[in-house]
Amino acid sequence: MKRITFFLRQIAIFIDRWSWVLLIFAAPFLLFPSPSRSLALFVVPGLWIVAWLAGREPLPRTPLNTTLLLMFCMVLVSLWATFDIGNSLPKISGMVLGLGAFFAVRRAAEDTRGWTLSLLAFMGIGLGVAVLGVFGTDWASARFTKFPLLDPVISRLPTLIQGLPGAETGLNPNEVAGALIWVLPLMMVMSVALFILLRSPHRPAFGAGKNEEARAQRTDWQEKMHGWRLVGVIIFCLAATFFVAAVFLLSQSRGGYIALALTLPVLALVALPQRWRWYCLVALLILVIALGYLVSSRWETVRTWITGSNLTADPALSLNSIDLRLEVWSRALYGIQDFPITGMGMNAFRKVVPMLYPLHPISSVYDIGHAHNEFLQAALDLGIPGLVAFLALYIGAFWMLAEVWRATRRPTLSTGNWSLVTRSLALGLGGGLLAHLLYGLTDAVALGAKPGVLFWMLLGLIAGLYQETQENRAVVVSSDPTKRAENGSS
Repeated sequence: MKRITFFLRQIAIFIDRWSWVLLIFAAPFLLFPSPSRSLALFVVPGLWIVAWLAGREPLPRTPLNTTLLLMFCMVLVSLWATFDIGNSLPKISGMVLGLGAFFAVRRAAEDTRGWTLSLLAFMGIGLGVAVLGVFGTDWASARFTKFPLLDPVISRLPTLIQGLPGAETGLNPNEVAGALIWVLPLMMVMSVALFILLRSPHRPAFGAGKNEEARAQRTDWQEKMHGWRLVGVIIFCLAATFFVAAVFLLSQSRGGYIALALTLPVLALVALPQRWRWYCLVALLILVIALGYLVSSRWETVRTWITGSNLTADPALSLNSIDLRLEVWSRALYGIQDFPITGMGMNAFRKVVPMLYPLHPISSVYDIGHAHNEFLQAALDLGIPGLVAFLALYIGAFWMLAEVWRATRRPTLSTGNWSLVTRSLALGLGGGLLAHLLYGLTDAVALGAKPGVLFWMLLGLIAGLYQETQENRAVVVSSDPTKRAENGSS
Protein backbone atom coordinates (compact mmCIF):
# COMPACT_ATOMS: atom_id res chain seq x y z
CA MET A 1 0.00 0.00 0.00
CA LYS A 2 2.84 2.36 0.84
CA ARG A 3 4.46 1.64 -2.52
CA ILE A 4 1.22 2.49 -4.34
CA THR A 5 0.88 5.72 -2.35
CA PHE A 6 4.50 6.64 -3.04
CA PHE A 7 4.06 5.85 -6.76
CA LEU A 8 0.91 7.99 -7.02
CA ARG A 9 2.64 10.84 -5.20
CA GLN A 10 5.55 10.72 -7.65
CA ILE A 11 3.09 10.87 -10.54
CA ALA A 12 1.40 13.88 -8.94
CA ILE A 13 4.77 15.60 -8.45
CA PHE A 14 5.69 14.97 -12.11
CA ILE A 15 2.33 16.31 -13.38
CA ASP A 16 2.55 19.31 -11.05
CA ARG A 17 6.04 20.11 -12.35
CA TRP A 18 4.67 20.32 -15.90
CA SER A 19 1.27 21.79 -15.04
CA TRP A 20 1.89 24.85 -17.17
CA VAL A 21 2.25 22.59 -20.23
CA LEU A 22 -1.14 21.05 -19.53
CA LEU A 23 -2.62 24.52 -19.12
CA ILE A 24 -1.24 25.53 -22.52
CA PHE A 25 -2.75 22.41 -24.12
CA ALA A 26 -6.11 23.17 -22.48
CA ALA A 27 -6.04 26.86 -23.54
CA PRO A 28 -7.42 26.34 -27.10
CA PHE A 29 -10.39 24.38 -25.72
CA LEU A 30 -11.07 27.16 -23.19
CA LEU A 31 -10.61 29.97 -25.73
CA PHE A 32 -12.92 28.31 -28.24
CA PRO A 33 -15.32 26.32 -26.05
CA SER A 34 -18.34 24.26 -26.98
CA PRO A 35 -20.63 21.94 -24.98
CA SER A 36 -18.65 18.95 -26.25
CA ARG A 37 -15.40 20.52 -25.00
CA SER A 38 -16.76 21.65 -21.64
CA LEU A 39 -14.74 18.99 -19.80
CA ALA A 40 -11.72 21.24 -20.38
CA LEU A 41 -13.14 23.48 -17.64
CA PHE A 42 -12.04 20.85 -15.10
CA VAL A 43 -8.38 21.03 -16.15
CA VAL A 44 -7.63 24.12 -14.06
CA PRO A 45 -9.15 22.89 -10.76
CA GLY A 46 -7.70 19.46 -11.55
CA LEU A 47 -4.21 20.95 -11.62
CA TRP A 48 -4.81 22.50 -8.20
CA ILE A 49 -5.83 19.10 -6.82
CA VAL A 50 -2.68 17.56 -8.31
CA ALA A 51 -0.58 20.28 -6.63
CA TRP A 52 -2.20 19.39 -3.30
CA LEU A 53 -1.50 15.68 -3.84
CA ALA A 54 2.11 16.61 -4.67
CA GLY A 55 2.46 18.26 -1.27
CA ARG A 56 2.27 21.88 -2.43
CA GLU A 57 -0.24 24.61 -1.76
CA PRO A 58 -3.05 24.23 -4.33
CA LEU A 59 -3.21 28.01 -4.71
CA PRO A 60 -0.25 30.31 -4.03
CA ARG A 61 -1.07 32.93 -1.43
CA THR A 62 -1.52 36.46 -2.76
CA PRO A 63 -3.27 39.59 -1.45
CA LEU A 64 -5.88 39.06 -4.19
CA ASN A 65 -7.06 35.58 -3.21
CA THR A 66 -10.07 36.72 -1.18
CA THR A 67 -11.16 39.02 -3.97
CA LEU A 68 -10.78 36.24 -6.53
CA LEU A 69 -12.89 33.93 -4.36
CA LEU A 70 -15.71 36.49 -4.32
CA MET A 71 -15.48 37.05 -8.07
CA PHE A 72 -15.63 33.38 -8.95
CA CYS A 73 -18.47 32.77 -6.51
CA MET A 74 -20.35 35.36 -8.56
CA VAL A 75 -19.38 33.51 -11.75
CA LEU A 76 -21.17 30.48 -10.31
CA VAL A 77 -24.14 32.66 -9.38
CA SER A 78 -24.23 34.00 -12.93
CA LEU A 79 -24.76 30.42 -14.16
CA TRP A 80 -28.06 30.43 -12.30
CA ALA A 81 -28.99 33.92 -13.54
CA THR A 82 -28.16 33.52 -17.23
CA PHE A 83 -30.94 32.78 -19.70
CA ASP A 84 -28.70 30.44 -21.73
CA ILE A 85 -25.61 28.68 -20.38
CA GLY A 86 -24.44 28.01 -23.94
CA ASN A 87 -24.41 31.75 -24.62
CA SER A 88 -22.42 32.40 -21.42
CA LEU A 89 -20.02 29.49 -21.86
CA PRO A 90 -17.32 31.38 -23.86
CA LYS A 91 -16.98 34.03 -21.16
CA ILE A 92 -17.12 31.53 -18.30
CA SER A 93 -14.41 29.37 -19.85
CA GLY A 94 -12.38 32.54 -20.44
CA MET A 95 -12.63 33.35 -16.74
CA VAL A 96 -11.50 29.82 -15.82
CA LEU A 97 -8.51 30.15 -18.17
CA GLY A 98 -7.73 33.57 -16.72
CA LEU A 99 -7.75 32.25 -13.16
CA GLY A 100 -5.51 29.36 -14.20
CA ALA A 101 -3.11 31.77 -15.93
CA PHE A 102 -2.99 34.05 -12.87
CA PHE A 103 -2.00 31.30 -10.45
CA ALA A 104 0.33 29.66 -12.98
CA VAL A 105 2.24 32.93 -13.41
CA ARG A 106 2.24 33.54 -9.66
CA ARG A 107 3.61 30.05 -9.01
CA ALA A 108 6.26 30.42 -11.72
CA ALA A 109 7.31 33.69 -10.07
CA GLU A 110 8.52 31.83 -6.99
CA ASP A 111 12.00 32.02 -8.53
CA THR A 112 13.58 34.75 -10.65
CA ARG A 113 13.94 32.58 -13.74
CA GLY A 114 10.27 31.60 -13.68
CA TRP A 115 9.16 35.20 -13.23
CA THR A 116 11.37 36.31 -16.13
CA LEU A 117 9.98 33.60 -18.40
CA SER A 118 6.45 34.63 -17.42
CA LEU A 119 7.28 38.24 -18.26
CA LEU A 120 8.63 37.19 -21.66
CA ALA A 121 5.51 35.07 -22.26
CA PHE A 122 3.32 38.06 -21.38
CA MET A 123 5.10 40.33 -23.83
CA GLY A 124 5.23 37.53 -26.40
CA ILE A 125 1.46 37.09 -26.25
CA GLY A 126 1.07 40.85 -26.63
CA LEU A 127 3.31 40.71 -29.69
CA GLY A 128 1.24 37.81 -31.01
CA VAL A 129 -1.96 39.83 -30.56
CA ALA A 130 -0.35 42.62 -32.60
CA VAL A 131 0.55 40.18 -35.40
CA LEU A 132 -2.96 38.73 -35.30
CA GLY A 133 -4.34 42.27 -35.35
CA VAL A 134 -2.45 43.10 -38.54
CA PHE A 135 -3.78 40.09 -40.46
CA GLY A 136 -7.09 39.53 -38.67
CA THR A 137 -8.66 42.98 -38.29
CA ASP A 138 -11.40 44.03 -40.70
CA TRP A 139 -9.40 47.00 -42.00
CA ALA A 140 -11.54 47.38 -45.14
CA SER A 141 -14.64 48.35 -43.17
CA ALA A 142 -15.29 52.06 -43.69
CA ARG A 143 -16.68 52.51 -40.19
CA PHE A 144 -13.18 52.07 -38.76
CA THR A 145 -11.64 54.87 -40.85
CA LYS A 146 -11.44 57.76 -38.41
CA PHE A 147 -8.12 59.31 -39.40
CA PRO A 148 -7.71 59.86 -43.18
CA LEU A 149 -3.95 60.18 -42.67
CA LEU A 150 -3.84 56.42 -41.99
CA ASP A 151 -5.93 55.45 -45.03
CA PRO A 152 -2.95 54.78 -47.37
CA VAL A 153 -1.60 52.22 -44.90
CA ILE A 154 -4.90 50.65 -43.82
CA SER A 155 -6.14 50.25 -47.39
CA ARG A 156 -3.15 47.99 -48.14
CA LEU A 157 -3.57 45.71 -45.15
CA PRO A 158 -5.28 42.39 -45.98
CA THR A 159 -7.72 40.57 -43.72
CA LEU A 160 -6.31 37.06 -43.98
CA ILE A 161 -7.71 35.61 -40.75
CA GLN A 162 -11.50 35.36 -40.60
CA GLY A 163 -14.10 33.04 -39.19
CA LEU A 164 -12.87 33.06 -35.60
CA PRO A 165 -15.74 32.44 -33.13
CA GLY A 166 -17.05 35.83 -32.05
CA ALA A 167 -15.11 37.64 -34.81
CA GLU A 168 -16.33 35.98 -37.99
CA THR A 169 -15.72 39.03 -40.22
CA GLY A 170 -12.51 40.08 -38.49
CA LEU A 171 -11.24 41.42 -35.18
CA ASN A 172 -12.64 44.60 -33.70
CA PRO A 173 -9.81 47.19 -33.79
CA ASN A 174 -10.97 48.75 -30.53
CA GLU A 175 -10.59 45.39 -28.78
CA VAL A 176 -7.16 44.94 -30.36
CA ALA A 177 -6.17 48.33 -28.93
CA GLY A 178 -7.57 47.36 -25.53
CA ALA A 179 -5.41 44.23 -25.47
CA LEU A 180 -2.24 45.95 -26.69
CA ILE A 181 -2.51 48.72 -24.13
CA TRP A 182 -1.85 46.15 -21.40
CA VAL A 183 1.64 45.46 -22.78
CA LEU A 184 2.65 48.65 -24.63
CA PRO A 185 3.58 50.78 -21.55
CA LEU A 186 5.70 47.91 -20.21
CA MET A 187 7.55 47.61 -23.53
CA MET A 188 8.15 51.36 -23.61
CA VAL A 189 9.46 51.53 -20.05
CA MET A 190 11.67 48.46 -20.46
CA SER A 191 13.19 49.87 -23.67
CA VAL A 192 14.23 53.00 -21.78
CA ALA A 193 15.47 50.98 -18.79
CA LEU A 194 17.60 48.72 -21.00
CA PHE A 195 19.30 51.79 -22.51
CA ILE A 196 20.12 52.99 -19.00
CA LEU A 197 21.46 49.57 -18.04
CA LEU A 198 23.63 49.48 -21.16
CA ARG A 199 25.41 52.61 -19.98
CA SER A 200 25.66 51.36 -16.41
CA PRO A 201 29.01 49.96 -15.22
CA HIS A 202 27.07 47.08 -13.63
CA ARG A 203 25.09 44.58 -15.69
CA PRO A 204 21.45 43.99 -14.86
CA ALA A 205 20.41 41.42 -12.33
CA PHE A 206 17.13 40.67 -10.60
CA GLY A 207 18.66 39.42 -7.38
CA ALA A 208 20.46 41.74 -4.97
CA GLY A 209 24.04 40.80 -4.29
CA LYS A 210 24.37 38.19 -7.06
CA ASN A 211 25.36 40.66 -9.75
CA GLU A 212 28.72 41.77 -8.37
CA GLU A 213 29.85 38.21 -7.61
CA ALA A 214 28.98 37.02 -11.12
CA ARG A 215 30.82 39.96 -12.74
CA ALA A 216 33.93 39.30 -10.67
CA GLN A 217 34.20 35.80 -12.13
CA ARG A 218 33.90 36.91 -15.77
CA THR A 219 36.78 37.40 -18.13
CA ASP A 220 37.00 40.48 -20.35
CA TRP A 221 35.81 38.41 -23.33
CA GLN A 222 32.78 37.15 -21.37
CA GLU A 223 32.01 40.70 -20.27
CA LYS A 224 32.06 41.94 -23.87
CA MET A 225 29.83 39.08 -25.01
CA HIS A 226 27.42 39.87 -22.20
CA GLY A 227 27.35 43.48 -23.38
CA TRP A 228 26.64 42.44 -26.97
CA ARG A 229 23.80 40.21 -25.80
CA LEU A 230 22.33 43.17 -23.98
CA VAL A 231 22.57 45.23 -27.18
CA GLY A 232 20.74 42.46 -29.05
CA VAL A 233 18.02 42.41 -26.40
CA ILE A 234 17.65 46.19 -26.69
CA ILE A 235 17.34 46.05 -30.49
CA PHE A 236 14.72 43.29 -30.30
CA CYS A 237 12.79 45.09 -27.56
CA LEU A 238 12.78 48.33 -29.55
CA ALA A 239 11.62 46.56 -32.71
CA ALA A 240 8.82 44.81 -30.82
CA THR A 241 7.80 48.06 -29.14
CA PHE A 242 7.64 49.97 -32.43
CA PHE A 243 5.64 47.18 -34.06
CA VAL A 244 3.09 46.98 -31.23
CA ALA A 245 2.85 50.78 -31.13
CA ALA A 246 2.26 50.87 -34.91
CA VAL A 247 -0.58 48.33 -34.71
CA PHE A 248 -2.02 50.23 -31.75
CA LEU A 249 -1.91 53.42 -33.81
CA LEU A 250 -3.60 51.73 -36.79
CA SER A 251 -6.43 50.53 -34.56
CA GLN A 252 -7.69 54.16 -34.48
CA SER A 253 -9.09 53.67 -31.01
CA ARG A 254 -9.58 57.17 -29.68
CA GLY A 255 -10.23 55.80 -26.19
CA GLY A 256 -6.92 53.93 -26.38
CA TYR A 257 -5.08 57.03 -27.62
CA ILE A 258 -6.45 59.15 -24.78
CA ALA A 259 -5.71 56.46 -22.17
CA LEU A 260 -2.09 56.11 -23.28
CA ALA A 261 -1.67 59.90 -23.56
CA LEU A 262 -2.85 60.29 -19.96
CA THR A 263 -0.82 57.36 -18.64
CA LEU A 264 2.62 58.26 -20.00
CA PRO A 265 2.82 61.65 -18.18
CA VAL A 266 1.76 59.92 -14.97
CA LEU A 267 4.60 57.40 -15.35
CA ALA A 268 7.04 60.23 -16.07
CA LEU A 269 5.90 62.07 -12.94
CA VAL A 270 6.30 58.96 -10.78
CA ALA A 271 9.77 58.28 -12.20
CA LEU A 272 11.02 61.83 -11.54
CA PRO A 273 12.93 62.70 -8.35
CA GLN A 274 10.60 63.87 -5.60
CA ARG A 275 11.55 67.56 -5.82
CA TRP A 276 11.07 67.72 -9.59
CA ARG A 277 7.83 65.78 -9.26
CA TRP A 278 6.37 68.46 -7.03
CA TYR A 279 7.49 71.21 -9.41
CA CYS A 280 5.79 69.45 -12.31
CA LEU A 281 2.63 68.85 -10.33
CA VAL A 282 2.41 72.52 -9.36
CA ALA A 283 2.99 73.59 -12.97
CA LEU A 284 0.37 71.12 -14.19
CA LEU A 285 -2.14 72.33 -11.61
CA ILE A 286 -1.60 75.94 -12.66
CA LEU A 287 -2.07 74.95 -16.32
CA VAL A 288 -5.31 73.09 -15.58
CA ILE A 289 -6.69 76.01 -13.58
CA ALA A 290 -5.81 78.45 -16.36
CA LEU A 291 -7.39 76.28 -19.06
CA GLY A 292 -10.49 75.74 -16.92
CA TYR A 293 -10.85 79.46 -16.39
CA LEU A 294 -10.48 80.23 -20.10
CA VAL A 295 -13.00 77.58 -21.14
CA SER A 296 -15.57 78.58 -18.50
CA SER A 297 -15.25 82.29 -19.23
CA ARG A 298 -15.77 81.75 -22.96
CA TRP A 299 -17.98 78.68 -22.89
CA GLU A 300 -20.49 79.98 -25.43
CA THR A 301 -17.72 80.72 -27.90
CA VAL A 302 -16.23 77.25 -27.40
CA ARG A 303 -19.63 75.56 -27.75
CA THR A 304 -20.43 77.49 -30.93
CA TRP A 305 -17.00 76.67 -32.36
CA ILE A 306 -17.53 72.95 -31.74
CA THR A 307 -21.14 72.63 -32.87
CA GLY A 308 -21.06 75.24 -35.61
CA SER A 309 -17.88 74.22 -37.37
CA ASN A 310 -17.05 71.16 -39.42
CA LEU A 311 -15.45 69.42 -36.45
CA THR A 312 -18.53 67.24 -35.94
CA ALA A 313 -18.20 66.03 -39.52
CA ASP A 314 -14.61 64.92 -38.94
CA PRO A 315 -14.63 61.22 -37.89
CA ALA A 316 -11.63 61.79 -35.64
CA LEU A 317 -13.34 64.59 -33.68
CA SER A 318 -16.99 63.65 -34.02
CA LEU A 319 -18.93 63.30 -30.77
CA ASN A 320 -21.52 60.96 -32.27
CA SER A 321 -19.90 57.93 -30.64
CA ILE A 322 -20.25 59.60 -27.22
CA ASP A 323 -24.00 60.03 -27.82
CA LEU A 324 -24.30 56.35 -28.70
CA ARG A 325 -22.29 55.34 -25.65
CA LEU A 326 -24.55 57.43 -23.42
CA GLU A 327 -27.50 55.46 -24.79
CA VAL A 328 -25.75 52.16 -24.12
CA TRP A 329 -24.68 53.25 -20.63
CA SER A 330 -28.24 54.22 -19.75
CA ARG A 331 -29.46 50.75 -20.79
CA ALA A 332 -26.66 49.19 -18.77
CA LEU A 333 -27.83 51.09 -15.69
CA TYR A 334 -31.37 49.82 -16.26
CA GLY A 335 -30.00 46.28 -16.40
CA ILE A 336 -28.02 46.74 -13.18
CA GLN A 337 -31.14 48.08 -11.45
CA ASP A 338 -33.13 45.04 -12.57
CA PHE A 339 -30.40 42.46 -11.71
CA PRO A 340 -28.38 44.10 -8.90
CA ILE A 341 -27.24 41.01 -6.99
CA THR A 342 -26.88 38.22 -9.51
CA GLY A 343 -26.29 40.19 -12.69
CA MET A 344 -28.00 39.00 -15.85
CA GLY A 345 -25.33 36.39 -16.62
CA MET A 346 -22.06 36.58 -18.49
CA ASN A 347 -22.35 37.64 -22.14
CA ALA A 348 -26.13 38.12 -21.72
CA PHE A 349 -26.31 41.92 -22.08
CA ARG A 350 -25.83 41.85 -25.86
CA LYS A 351 -28.86 39.55 -26.19
CA VAL A 352 -31.05 41.10 -23.49
CA VAL A 353 -30.76 44.73 -24.66
CA PRO A 354 -32.87 44.38 -27.84
CA MET A 355 -35.55 42.52 -25.88
CA LEU A 356 -35.84 44.54 -22.66
CA TYR A 357 -34.02 47.84 -23.27
CA PRO A 358 -34.21 48.71 -27.01
CA LEU A 359 -31.70 51.27 -28.23
CA HIS A 360 -33.60 53.84 -30.29
CA PRO A 361 -30.77 55.13 -32.52
CA ILE A 362 -29.34 51.62 -33.02
CA SER A 363 -30.99 48.82 -34.97
CA SER A 364 -32.06 45.81 -32.92
CA VAL A 365 -30.10 43.51 -35.26
CA TYR A 366 -26.82 45.28 -34.44
CA ASP A 367 -24.70 43.37 -31.91
CA ILE A 368 -23.38 45.94 -29.44
CA GLY A 369 -21.13 43.31 -27.86
CA HIS A 370 -20.82 44.92 -24.43
CA ALA A 371 -21.69 48.00 -22.38
CA HIS A 372 -18.65 49.99 -23.63
CA ASN A 373 -17.55 50.38 -20.02
CA GLU A 374 -15.73 47.58 -18.24
CA PHE A 375 -17.11 48.42 -14.82
CA LEU A 376 -20.71 48.57 -15.98
CA GLN A 377 -20.13 45.34 -17.91
CA ALA A 378 -18.72 43.64 -14.79
CA ALA A 379 -21.86 44.62 -12.86
CA LEU A 380 -24.09 43.36 -15.68
CA ASP A 381 -22.23 40.04 -15.87
CA LEU A 382 -21.66 39.35 -12.17
CA GLY A 383 -23.87 41.76 -10.26
CA ILE A 384 -22.76 44.49 -7.89
CA PRO A 385 -20.76 42.01 -5.74
CA GLY A 386 -18.84 41.08 -8.88
CA LEU A 387 -18.23 44.76 -9.62
CA VAL A 388 -16.90 45.23 -6.07
CA ALA A 389 -14.52 42.31 -6.61
CA PHE A 390 -13.40 43.73 -9.97
CA LEU A 391 -12.65 47.10 -8.39
CA ALA A 392 -10.85 45.37 -5.51
CA LEU A 393 -8.56 43.62 -8.02
CA TYR A 394 -7.43 46.99 -9.34
CA ILE A 395 -7.03 48.44 -5.85
CA GLY A 396 -5.06 45.42 -4.64
CA ALA A 397 -2.81 45.45 -7.71
CA PHE A 398 -2.01 49.15 -7.37
CA TRP A 399 -1.37 48.67 -3.65
CA MET A 400 1.15 45.90 -4.38
CA LEU A 401 2.89 48.09 -6.96
CA ALA A 402 3.07 50.95 -4.44
CA GLU A 403 4.64 48.60 -1.89
CA VAL A 404 7.20 47.45 -4.48
CA TRP A 405 8.03 51.07 -5.33
CA ARG A 406 8.44 52.01 -1.66
CA ALA A 407 10.64 48.98 -1.06
CA THR A 408 13.08 50.06 -3.78
CA ARG A 409 13.48 53.42 -2.07
CA ARG A 410 14.54 51.86 1.24
CA PRO A 411 18.31 51.87 1.88
CA THR A 412 18.16 48.19 2.87
CA LEU A 413 17.00 47.17 -0.61
CA SER A 414 18.28 49.84 -3.01
CA THR A 415 21.32 47.90 -4.24
CA GLY A 416 22.68 48.73 -7.68
CA ASN A 417 20.66 47.76 -10.71
CA TRP A 418 18.17 45.69 -8.72
CA SER A 419 16.41 48.90 -7.72
CA LEU A 420 16.37 50.25 -11.30
CA VAL A 421 15.07 46.99 -12.79
CA THR A 422 12.39 46.58 -10.14
CA ARG A 423 11.21 50.18 -10.47
CA SER A 424 11.08 49.86 -14.25
CA LEU A 425 9.04 46.69 -14.01
CA ALA A 426 6.68 48.27 -11.47
CA LEU A 427 6.26 51.33 -13.69
CA GLY A 428 5.63 49.27 -16.81
CA LEU A 429 3.18 46.86 -15.21
CA GLY A 430 1.40 49.69 -13.41
CA GLY A 431 1.30 51.72 -16.62
CA GLY A 432 -0.43 48.89 -18.48
CA LEU A 433 -2.95 48.47 -15.67
CA LEU A 434 -3.67 52.22 -15.45
CA ALA A 435 -3.89 52.70 -19.22
CA HIS A 436 -6.37 49.86 -19.59
CA LEU A 437 -8.41 51.17 -16.64
CA LEU A 438 -8.75 54.51 -18.42
CA TYR A 439 -9.52 52.75 -21.71
CA GLY A 440 -12.19 50.73 -19.91
CA LEU A 441 -14.13 53.87 -19.02
CA THR A 442 -15.34 54.28 -22.61
CA ASP A 443 -14.78 50.80 -24.08
CA ALA A 444 -14.33 47.27 -22.84
CA VAL A 445 -12.52 43.99 -23.12
CA ALA A 446 -15.21 42.16 -21.17
CA LEU A 447 -14.39 39.72 -18.39
CA GLY A 448 -13.82 36.33 -19.97
CA ALA A 449 -12.98 37.71 -23.42
CA LYS A 450 -10.15 35.96 -25.24
CA PRO A 451 -7.60 38.83 -24.96
CA GLY A 452 -8.42 39.05 -21.24
CA VAL A 453 -5.82 36.40 -20.44
CA LEU A 454 -3.31 39.26 -20.65
CA PHE A 455 -5.11 40.96 -17.75
CA TRP A 456 -4.80 37.89 -15.55
CA MET A 457 -1.16 37.38 -16.48
CA LEU A 458 -0.51 41.03 -15.65
CA LEU A 459 -2.04 40.56 -12.21
CA GLY A 460 0.05 37.41 -11.73
CA LEU A 461 3.24 39.27 -12.64
CA ILE A 462 2.39 42.06 -10.20
CA ALA A 463 1.70 39.55 -7.42
CA GLY A 464 4.97 37.74 -8.22
CA LEU A 465 6.99 40.97 -8.21
CA TYR A 466 5.42 41.94 -4.90
CA GLN A 467 6.28 38.56 -3.37
CA GLU A 468 9.85 38.72 -4.70
CA THR A 469 10.30 42.17 -3.16
CA GLN A 470 8.93 41.03 0.19
CA GLU A 471 11.26 38.02 0.23
CA ASN A 472 14.29 40.14 -0.66
CA ARG A 473 13.36 42.56 2.08
CA ALA A 474 13.03 39.75 4.63
CA VAL A 475 16.40 38.26 3.63
CA VAL A 476 18.26 41.59 3.74
CA VAL A 477 16.71 42.66 7.03
CA SER A 478 17.21 39.31 8.77
CA SER A 479 20.86 39.14 7.71
CA ASP A 480 21.82 42.42 9.39
CA PRO A 481 20.78 43.12 13.02
CA THR A 482 21.20 46.89 12.62
CA LYS A 483 18.97 46.94 9.54
CA ARG A 484 16.50 44.71 11.36
CA ALA A 485 16.33 47.24 14.17
CA GLU A 486 15.98 50.13 11.72
CA ASN A 487 13.21 48.32 9.87
CA GLY A 488 11.39 47.55 13.10
CA SER A 489 11.59 51.15 14.26
CA SER A 490 10.31 52.42 10.91
